[in-house]
Amino acid sequence: MTLKATSTSEIITKAESYDGIRAGIVRLNDVLSSPSYQTPQRPRTETQMDDAQVASWPQEAQTVLLLGLRHSDDNPRLDYWESGDTWGNRRLREISENLKQWLREKYDLAAHPLPYHLEKGGLFLKDAAVLSGIGIIGRSNLLIHPEWGPRIRLRSILLEGKWQLSEVLENFKPCETCKVYCQKACPVKAFPKGKFSRPICLKQMNADVANKVPEGEMGDDGQRNLVIKYCRACEFACPVGA
Repeated sequence: MTLKATSTSEIITKAESYDGIRAGIVRLNDVLSSPSYQTPQRPRTETQMDDAQVASWPQEAQTVLLLGLRHSDDNPRLDYWESGDTWGNRRLREISENLKQWLREKYDLAAHPLPYHLEKGGLFLKDAAVLSGIGIIGRSNLLIHPEWGPRIRLRSILLEGKWQLSEVLENFKPCETCKVYCQKACPVKAFPKGKFSRPICLKQMNADVANKVPEGEMGDDGQRNLVIKYCRACEFACPVGA
């Protein structure tokens, strides 16, 4: 069964009723056929978000709801890694659980919020976000949203059944005439010959992990919690949504 376009519109409207959220819907099989799944396993940072492990996906799940939360430069705390997670990710988890309950009540359908990391049962989120129409992949190797640029973070929810899909973005090509501000801003020059180098970028990320700063909430000891402030130079240099 494929649910009507009105149902897709309603679920996206519901998701986007939360402040700073954009949403899209894509087939799970399309995500699993996307480019990232054709490449070898990639290196990861030393930190892992505080998500529960998902042992397996339900066989009935055929569709993915993508959520994108705005991470504007005037609210950097959303991106701070504090006490095992980021505040933005905690907010996305909360919204995912609320939508799970709403889908059960509205359509009597089970929804299954996924963890962020592949190792815990998640998806390649940038590929899914492109296929669901949330954005495109820019020359920074980041997802670029038309309103918010690369200042956006993603989560996914598996849905039972086949939903009407949201449309991919067309005629949105901000990088074609851009002067690659993102690449020029990179402090470790992670774009040799104009191509993103994950290992070079990872060196900066791991350095950020090693250099935590006391800018979090007040702890039980009366001191502010240490937080990881990951480099966002390429994000903030992007003129889209600035």
